[in-house]
Amino acid sequence: MKFTMKVRLLAALCAGLAAAPAVFADGQPRQLTASAKLYKQYFQEASKEFDVPVELLESIAYAETRWTSHVPKGQLKKNGEPQIEIDPDPHHGMPPSYGIMGLRNDTWFGSSLTQGAALIRVSPDVVITDARSNIRAAAALLSQYGARKTKHFPLEDWEGAVARLSGIPQPEIAQIYTYEILTAIRQGREDSGYKINQRHVEMEKVYGKDKLKKLSARRITIETGVPDPKISAPDFSDAPAKNK
Repeated sequence: MKFTMKVRLLAALCAGLAAAPAVFADGQPRQLTASAKLYKQYFQEASKEFDVPVELLESIAYAETRWTSHVPKGQLKKNGEPQIEIDPDPHHGMPPSYGIMGLRNDTWFGSSLTQGAALIRVSPDVVITDARSNIRAAAALLSQYGARKTKHFPLEDWEGAVARLSGIPQPEIAQIYTYEILTAIRQGREDSGYKINQRHVEMEKVYGKDKLKKLSARRITIETGVPDPKISAPDFSDAPAKNK
């Protein structure tokens, strides 16, 4: 079960995190949609309230959902915001994530949904269906994991908190996640539906020279549809080196 979930997790990272930034034919950024502008406001408010970097909130939402709220079947709101209807019972698939920030509540990825809801003193149902509350819950939890860091701390210092918020149990895969989050900030991401503020990040300071080289290599490949799937990923293993 754990190996199967690791395969699915790597597949999800491939599909979502490694997508290239938007490119525009005329070289000009598109105007943000009304919903994207509203989300920018929510990110800024949550950043101020919980003293966390706004760029991290924007980038996590980009990686998790492309700024598109995930809501359970039957709970879609006709408010014009981008939403995706999800199945709360995925039948042995990837556990569902909720809201624009992709919060979760399961035995594999942890309980960021219920923990975040408790921190902002609302019910998990509100965090699932209300984008502003979803962002606030994630920001509150990120602040807690940041252990007294503020938004004025270097982004590099927040890598551990981002990894913990992801809920990914394997440290090496969590680092793939945080690398993509920080890379999106370092490069910037922009489309009509999202905009991540660009900001310098010292990637080598976060990961070290050797690990950064592996993280920045060509992305993971996964062989599927066979009894014994083969995974090709950056080699983070602590196994002893050969030919020593």
